[in-house]
Amino acid sequence: MTSNTRFKWLAVRGIPLALASVLIVAGARPAHAQTQTYCGPEVKDEVVKTLAGVDGAPEDVQLAAEQELYAKFQYCAADAAAFPVPSAFLVAARECGAAVSNLGSLFYEEMSCAGYDPQRRQFAAPIKIKQTFGFGPAPLPGSREHVLHCVADASGVLVPVARDSVHLADSIGGRPTWQFAVIANANQNLQTIQPMNGQTRRARSILSWELTPTSCEYQPIWGNALNYNIRLDQ
Repeated sequence: MTSNTRFKWLAVRGIPLALASVLIVAGARPAHAQTQTYCGPEVKDEVVKTLAGVDGAPEDVQLAAEQELYAKFQYCAADAAAFPVPSAFLVAARECGAAVSNLGSLFYEEMSCAGYDPQRRQFAAPIKIKQTFGFGPAPLPGSREHVLHCVADASGVLVPVARDSVHLADSIGGRPTWQFAVIANANQNLQTIQPMNGQTRRARSILSWELTPTSCEYQPIWGNALNYNIRLDQ
């Protein structure tokens, strides 16, 4: 599909051409990789600057700022519908035993695997960083890749059990990709991961750049969710 054809396709679906014109054409990429995005680094810079301005403020103030940014820039998640999902990403998730959901933009980062260590009660989520820009000035303030982990309770409802983040910033050298990782300790709703009796439980991990996931149904603007099974081994 050419860029002009894609613009018409977006307009038919109610997405203004003004938004469709916000295209950032990156450098050479492997075949099937996403090379365009609705929201370039200037949008992400605004997110970084806004949240840096409330750093250290009460939690409710920070959350309100994130909610305002989410409402303002949620259209950036249209990448998931406008551009093909990289086949290599879907294959990597499938090989990890995971199904992809809650797709946002994958232009800057993606999470194709996650796992659980029942002895340490820790989740590990590797994150592939795909661009040199869009993560905030280096070394500070930079930004954070958040991951929320949820596990199904006895009634099958997903509830939060762990969350954490990793700091990163724009590259000062080198070319992508890079592998970062978020390690999160399970410290909520521990009844869902006890006792350690070998039982299988359904899990979901949600990656969200800079905006903190607030629920197990959270739709990230930048990032994605994975659905997979964990086992409560002794």
